[in-house]
Amino acid sequence: MTELPLFSLPLTTTNTDSDKTTEEKLIQPLTEVLNAPSNSFKPPENIKKSLDDLFPEQAYEEKQLKKAKEILGNIANEFTSEQLRDAVTEIQFLATSWLDDFERGIFDGLTLQELLHEKGGA
Repeated sequence: MTELPLFSLPLTTTNTDSDKTTEEKLIQPLTEVLNAPSNSFKPPENIKKSLDDLFPEQAYEEKQLKKAKEILGNIANEFTSEQLRDAVTEIQFLATSWLDDFERGIFDGLTLQELLHEKGGA
């Protein structure tokens, strides 16, 4: 049985020293990659600004969280940021629904916004 080569090599090769792949040529770039600090990538400030412009609700939530911490003072330190966000959301919902109920009692079943819209306002 005759063995067949997987690929053919040219009979004459004219390899120079610059054409040869040496261990040094491979190892040097590899060590640079492996020794690079893991936190070396920091997104440029203009990318962060662009993302904030695209998603303004991110900044809005952060402002609300900051304001809640200012209002609550030292007690805010007892809660995580997620717990504070949830509390702010729940309180806003309750305040809006209570205000709507109050307005419906005064304006014959309509909120002030519905009343103004019905009369041709904003």
